[in-house]
Formats: sequence, structure tokens, C-alpha cells
Amino acid sequence: MKKTLTLIVALALGLTLMAQTPAGGNHRHHKRPEPPKVEEMVSNLSAVQKKKLETIAQDSKKQTEKIQKELESVRNNIRKLMNQDGDQSDKLFPLIDREAALQAEMTKAMYRTRQEIDKVLSPEQLAEFRDRLKADRKKHTGPERPGTPKRVKK
Repeated sequence: MKKTLTLIVALALGLTLMAQTPAGGNHRHHKRPEPPKVEEMVSNLSAVQKKKLETIAQDSKKQTEKIQKELESVRNNIRKLMNQDGDQSDKLFPLIDREAALQAEMTKAMYRTRQEIDKVLSPEQLAEFRDRLKADRKKHTGPERPGTPKRVKK
């Protein structure tokens, strides 16, 4: 009886943990990454700057959509394998590695986009842009919780 109860609890815990991992979770609630709308956040952009920013945004969107599609496919395959009986590690582990690689690729692409945007803006516009981004981030994350460490600029 005690062994059966332990087995049931362990199984329930395992299924709960699988559901909370990125591979077992539901990603439909996450917004797809998009470059910030700089023209809405920075005043006095020239026509040339607007055109360059539009091109950067289009290129970034194409690149991240491609990565996102593959990421969704990999995650769907991971979910299917996780729900199958038996040891699927020979198929599952390479997919988990691919998921991590795609996530890294997405982060790098977003960083490259930010660097391209920074090159287009003047120092004053860049400062305005960063202030607006900070304000937006603060608005979406809510008030800081007590005991949360603050980031220190180096």
C-alpha cells in the first residue's frame, strides 16, 4: 500500500514537472518577439532614419518568424515524445538540444536588431528610446517586490 501510494505521488509529481517545462508547456500564451516600434517611442526621426528602421524591423521580423516556426515544430515533437510510453531519449534529447539552440539563435537575433537600431539613432534619440523602453518594461512587470536585487550598471 505504501509503495503504491509513493509510486502514485511520484508519477503525479513527474507529470506536473513535465507540464511546467518549456517542452511540456503551452506556448500559445507567449507573444512572438517583435522589434520595438522606435518611430512611436522617439521624437524627431528623419525620413532617412524612419526608412532604415522600417527595413531593420522587416528583416528582423522575417528572421525571427523563421526561427519561431521551427521552434514551435520542435516543441510539438518534444511534447509528443514526452507523452509516449517507453524510453524515447534517443529521439528526445537531440530535440531538446535543438530547442535550446533555437532559443539562443532567437536571443542573438534580437540583440543584433537592437544593435542595428542603436546605430541609426543619435545619442539624444537613443537616450529617449532607452528611457521609453525602461518605462514600458516597468509598466508591464509591475512594481518591484521587496528584496528583489536591483541591476547595477558597470
